[in-house]
Amino acid sequence: MFISAPLAALASISTLIIMVAVTIDVVSRNFLGRSVPGLLEMSETALVATVFLGLAYAGATNAHVAVDLLTDRFPQAFARRFAGVVWLLASGMVLWYVLATLDRALQSTSSREISQGLMQWPLWPSRWLVVIGFATFLLIALINAALSFMNEPLLGEDEDTTLETKDIPS
Repeated sequence: MFISAPLAALASISTLIIMVAVTIDVVSRNFLGRSVPGLLEMSETALVATVFLGLAYAGATNAHVAVDLLTDRFPQAFARRFAGVVWLLASGMVLWYVLATLDRALQSTSSREISQGLMQWPLWPSRWLVVIGFATFLLIALINAALSFMNEPLLGEDEDTTLETKDIPS
């Protein structure tokens, strides 16, 4: 959680920014009859930060969606190694995401990509937030894969509950 916690804090702050910006925009439209220029664009950027900067924290705290219907029926050692294989497969997929979004962020930065809305808004910083989010999640996925193969609790798992032996139900 070394880098995931600060990124999660930034994701939380960006959620608050969205809430404030939307509230200000709604009040402005109701009382002044028009939107505040830039608030929509700022909210879009904050949404990207909320989603992608929170990815690593979800992986590091074991807060992601998990379905244990199958793995709960396996012995603990097999389930742990199976989780390691899944984390390795996920790492490969996320590595692909990192490379693809890195390429797109580099293109966006070199062209100084902007959006056309009520005002011009730079898009290239948001593209880098996606890269940072995927890269940190890749690090968490690789750590969880290694922990799985060492039969250690994953990041965010309670050590007492994960080291219990599991029997196959009859």
